Parts: sequence; C-alpha cells; structure tokens
Amino acid sequence: MISAVFVSYRSAPLAARAVDSFRQDAERAGLAPEVVVVVNSGDEGEAAALSRVADRVLLPGENLGYAGGLNAGIAASHGDPVVLANPDLVFLPGSVAALAGAVARGGLAVAGPALFWDDAATLLLPPVEEPRPAELVRRALALDPARNGLPFRREVRRALAREAAVREGRSVEASGLSGALMAATRATLGTVGPFDERYRLYYEENDWQRRLRAAGGRVLFCGAARVVHRYAQSSRREARAEAWFHESERRYFESHFGDEGRRALARAASAVPGRGPDLATAASLSWKAGEDVLVAVAPVPVFRPFVLARPPAGATTFALPPEVRSGHPDVPWYARAFDRETFATLAEARLSSLSGSGGQAVGAD
Repeated sequence: MISAVFVSYRSAPLAARAVDSFRQDAERAGLAPEVVVVVNSGDEGEAAALSRVADRVLLPGENLGYAGGLNAGIAASHGDPVVLANPDLVFLPGSVAALAGAVARGGLAVAGPALFWDDAATLLLPPVEEPRPAELVRRALALDPARNGLPFRREVRRALAREAAVREGRSVEASGLSGALMAATRATLGTVGPFDERYRLYYEENDWQRRLRAAGGRVLFCGAARVVHRYAQSSRREARAEAWFHESERRYFESHFGDEGRRALARAASAVPGRGPDLATAASLSWKAGEDVLVAVAPVPVFRPFVLARPPAGATTFALPPEVRSGHPDVPWYARAFDRETFATLAEARLSSLSGSGGQAVGAD
C-alpha cells in the first residue's frame, strides 16, 4: 500500500481532483492507495466534502501550518512509501509508480517529480535549488536589469538540464525539491524525523531536506514523474502567508547559516528593483518566423524565477493556456522569447488576461 498525505486549506475542489488523480494513477500501477487529508482551515464543510474521496480526514480545529499538517497526516497513515502533497496537483499517468520506484531504489532518499503549470505539461516550472546565502545574493542581483543577464542565463541552463532529465525519464541528484510534492519511505521519514512546525509556511521542506543530507541521504529529482501544479492556490487565500514567508526565511537562514545568513538576508532586503523595460500589454507574444525560440514566463519583469516553454517548431506566437490565466487572474505575467542557442532576447511582452486567440499579439516586427 502507498499512502498520500494532502494538506488542504480552503481547497476542497482542488484537493478532490488531486486525490482522484493520485488514486487512479496508483491503481494503474497496481499499488493500493491510501489517502489521508488534513484540513487546516477548520471548516467542517471542507472536511465533509473531502471525506467522500479520502480514506481519512483530519480536522485539527486550527491551522497547523504545512509542516504540522504533514506530521499529523504521516502519523495517521499506514502505507509505505508516503507521498506528501499540496492540494493543487494533478498526477499524470506513471507518476506514482515512478516516485515509488525512485525511493525504493534510492535508500535514504526523498524524491520529487517534474512539475508543470498546464494540463498539457508544456510549461515546466523552475527547478528548485537548495536555499543558500549565495542564492539570496543572486536574487538581489537579478533585480537590477543592467546586471540581470548572467543570472538569467544561469537559470536557463538549469532549466534546460532539468528539461533533458524529464525528456529522458531520468532520476538525477538535485540540490532541492519543491515541498508541493515529495515521496519518501517510512524508514527515511523515521531517520530524518518530523517536519519542524516552527515553519508555519515555506522553507519547511528545505529544512527537512538539509537534515536528510546531514544524515547521509539523497535528494532525487524523478524525471519520469510528471505532475501538474496549480501553485499558490491555497496560500493566496491566507492573509498571513507573506508574513509567514518572511518569518520562515529568516528562521531558515539564521539557523542554518548564522551570521553569513543574516548578512545575505540584509543584502536581499536592501535591494531595490531597477526599472525594467516598458513592455506592451498583449494577449500573446510573437516573434519572427524561422527563429529558434524558447519562452520564459514570470510574474516579474526580471524573469527570475521563470516557467520554461518550448514552442512547437514553426510557431511564431505564445499565449498562456486558459487554465493558467483563470488560476491567476490578478497576476501580471511577463513573457520573453529568447534564442535557444545564445539566450539572446528576441521579444518581450506583458501578457494580459485576454484570450490568446482574440487579443493583439506583441513582439518582433
């Protein structure tokens, strides 16, 4: 039996879809699924709705935070391995078996999937990196458009390496994994210990992964596991999410890096975003025919981090899929078409929430 622990917060429809996709994929692989859902909202209606799809629903009566919800769900589950999940996921065929196989072969290890933004799995979410002081410095540098070129090229290379592992279905060692979905055996969970509940939201997975490494374990990216992640759907409903982010970030860097971490936090906090280009707003991005193009999509004009898209051969336009636009109606998305070989920018635009088929395309002449 394989268990999945979902932590839901005012996310019953999303969580129900996630549970259903997990069950279907586990059963396709011949694995008996067990589902435990922890309802952090304290909403009895949400718990009742999810009791129709889960084997067990826990209603703590208070928001335990993501770490606390995972700990409660792990304790209430019985399968091995255990999948630890956000509610805003859809498991694509073969993902559960790939994750289970990766941790079964990996020894003391945690494994995570390739995460995509869209149902067609064409928009690859950025690879996660272990948070270190140098990362905070790079974040500050990326805010300056005049110095953004090097950080952007570095992120492109990382994204392409991750894309290659997905295309080839390989598992590779990673510096970090998204806490949206991780899988581990019970032996690994027992060795590393529970998630630190002082992290109310964010950085709890990074802290846990550091403790795993300290115990001699490995962090594995499983390229054969492909999962759709409608990220930030729960946190956007929590007014305290931003404050919790900063609180968790400070705790993580101060506890793991001491004075070096404090200096990096101070530098990141003092960085002032530079003025980027004034981009036209359009429903889609366009470029010249015959150009060999990749597309980066980001919520900030410095494009860090970004989602990677590889348009079909011969394409000259890019628009966000409807499910992505509807999931983030209040976020300004920026798109950059760049050369696949040189990474030189070919066209940029600020994407509107209009339909890609009906709005004006902006880009190269």
